[in-house]
This record gives sequence, structure tokens and C-alpha cells, in this order.
Amino acid sequence: MKIHLISWTNEPLKCIAAALLNMGIGKDTRTLDDITYGESVDALKEIFKSYLDTPLEFASFNFFWEDIPLYLRSELERARVGWSYAERSLRFYQAGDRKPIEKIDWNYFPTIKTEEQKKEFISFITKEMEEYALLKEMGVETQEARNVIGVWYGTALQTSCTYRALRNTMALRLSSQAHPAWRNAANQIKELVTSVDKHLGEGLIDICQMQGRCVWQSKLDRQCPDCIKRGILPNHEHKFDKPTNNGMQCNCGILEKEKAFYEIK
Repeated sequence: MKIHLISWTNEPLKCIAAALLNMGIGKDTRTLDDITYGESVDALKEIFKSYLDTPLEFASFNFFWEDIPLYLRSELERARVGWSYAERSLRFYQAGDRKPIEKIDWNYFPTIKTEEQKKEFISFITKEMEEYALLKEMGVETQEARNVIGVWYGTALQTSCTYRALRNTMALRLSSQAHPAWRNAANQIKELVTSVDKHLGEGLIDICQMQGRCVWQSKLDRQCPDCIKRGILPNHEHKFDKPTNNGMQCNCGILEKEKAFYEIK
């Protein structure tokens, strides 16, 4: 899978800053030249400190996703707010023309390790594409033949999103809880955004960094190696031994009165 950045808002950092400065101090911005780059950097840092992040919607990015697996595309399209999609339709597109089997990235399938496992996997998806071609030869229309193709198939997708929506989506997809294919995609996007503006790239961080604590405390969550590296305890039993103005607090940041919210009954 390869992600390409097609286009983006002109001077995105200044566009974001203009919205914040208007909201916050009533600064008139009639042209982006009214704002210095330094002012924009300071404004972005202030937004990151707050939950009032609406100004982040004033910059957008347009990506083309090449050979995105269908299962990844399906998960991406759950992000509905702030995202737009133009998906390649396998109802019309001849799926066999793309030769997706040649582009398998085994890093996306971490439990498929041995050559025997890989051989069996390739054999199975090869049979799917052969069945697709056979159905087409028998006169079955493309829109019906496509149903024999599995979710592994690499399709093409174009997306547009605000920086706010992108940051919220990447917060989960840069996380250690994300599927390997997702972490690969998220890191590609972070690199692309950084090439436009390093401060916007630095703003794409995982959810634990964003919250300042390990958020993966459910019994359903895996351990978070990223937080282990940061010295934050993941998946632990809470010890509420730190007094605060809001009551006793665990060293992970959760208050004792919030404990029931984070536990499965």
C-alpha cells in the first residue's frame, strides 16, 4: 500500500492560526500575509493544549491510497465526520487487471510467518481471482463476480479530510493497539504531512500522548508497548493513593470516582 498526498490547503498552518486568532483575540485576517509564521506556530501549540480545536478544520489534505486492502478501506470509512471518500468501484473496474497478489505486504499479516503458511495463503487468494475470471468468462457481470473476492484485495481510494479529522483518526491508528497495516498507513500520512509543515506533522500523535496517560485500560485491550517505553504503566490495577482536589487519583491519571467508567462489569 502506498499513500500519495495529492493536494492540501495553501499555507495550512496560517489558515488554522487565522481561525484561532479571530476566535481568541479578535484579530482581523484579510490575507495570510497578516499573520507571521511564528504567530501560526504559537497558535497551533495553544490549540493542542485545548479541547477547543475547531480551528484545525480550516486546513484540509487530499490523499490517494494505492492498493489499500478492502478491510482497511472499510475501517477507514468509519471515520465519517470531516472525511470525504471517492472509492474505486469494483462494480465496473476489472479487478483482475490490478494483479494484487504480486503486491502482498507480509508485514500486514504478522502471524503468517512460515513459507508453508504463505504458500497456502497465496494459493487461496489465487483461487479467488481465478474464480472471478472464470465467472466473467461465463458471462457473469463484474458487479456480481466481484463477490468472490476477499477483503485482502488491494483497491484504490481517494480521501479528503480536515486536519482536525485527520489528527483524531491518526491518534488511534498510530497507537500500539492498531493493526500493522494501519500503523504503516498512519506513519506514511504523518511523513507526508510533515513534508508540508513539520509542526502539523508533529501534531499527529497517538492517543496516549494526546491524553498524557495510557488510555488502554480495558480488559479487552492489549498492552501498550509505546507507553511502557514512556514509563507509563499500561493495563494495570489502579492504586488510588495520590490525593488531589478532585479526590484520590491513580498514577495513570484516573480518579477513583471515575473508576467504574473504565471497568467492564
